[in-house]
Amino acid sequence: MRTGIEATAELVRRTAGAELRPGLVVSLATAGDLLQWHPHLHLLTTDGSFASGDRLLPLPEWDAALLTSLFRERLLARLLDRHAISHELVRKLLAWRHPSFSAHVGEPISPQDKHHLEDTVAYLVRNPLSLKKLVYLDDHRAVLYRSRMNPSLRRNFEALDPLEWLARMSDHIPDPGQHRTILYGHYANRVRGLRRGERGWTQETSAEPPRRRCSPSWARLIAKVYQVDPLVCTRCGQRVTAIAFLSDEISIRRILDHLGLSTPLQDRPPPAREVLRVAEQGEGWGVPWE
Repeated sequence: MRTGIEATAELVRRTAGAELRPGLVVSLATAGDLLQWHPHLHLLTTDGSFASGDRLLPLPEWDAALLTSLFRERLLARLLDRHAISHELVRKLLAWRHPSFSAHVGEPISPQDKHHLEDTVAYLVRNPLSLKKLVYLDDHRAVLYRSRMNPSLRRNFEALDPLEWLARMSDHIPDPGQHRTILYGHYANRVRGLRRGERGWTQETSAEPPRRRCSPSWARLIAKVYQVDPLVCTRCGQRVTAIAFLSDEISIRRILDHLGLSTPLQDRPPPAREVLRVAEQGEGWGVPWE
């Protein structure tokens, strides 16, 4: 991820001709269309860079060939430093007619086009697979996954043994503590905090922080990212409407009992017992022993 960030920042500096800072949202993806191992980066960047005073300086153009070259140079240098590849392999890769890397620069998105922005962000953080494309063939004990035509594999499906499919899915589980999406440059948390300080933004430490109102589009965003609509009834398939939110335990228990969804008595855990400790001689507390 750092390699893609550094290459994009260097492209902005060379094009703008100054030490400017773009705003970047970078997401790491490891899966291809058929869940094969295909690591790549998705970058959502400002169409320019920021100077002092939050003034945006637009870039005249985004050179995809230059971005590919910068990314290749930094990635090969990083692999050499970690002794992951040899100098001979680097010379062979640089001698190829095809750069063995590619960069696609999409069309700019207007800040007013909220729907397009939401679709792009959902694409950045989408799951590696879709359950709608997954079929389990019980008779053949195989997993069939369909997607669009893969130009390198020359097919639009993948049929695997269930254990092989689970092994392939496990390849895309990130390591503990690893972040797949990070903010960089003008969007970084530290930089945004410094901008608040420069604007004289203060907040009393003892005052209670203001409560943010929940977005009314939370259900739509969940359905767009996880492809599951929480406001659709699983029985009839109709839309449900949130009437009220209950937090009272007695009211919730009455509703569950009425619907037959409460936990049976034999399955409930035993009640917690309060242990009362009585002072004894020699413990040094309580009433002195006579």
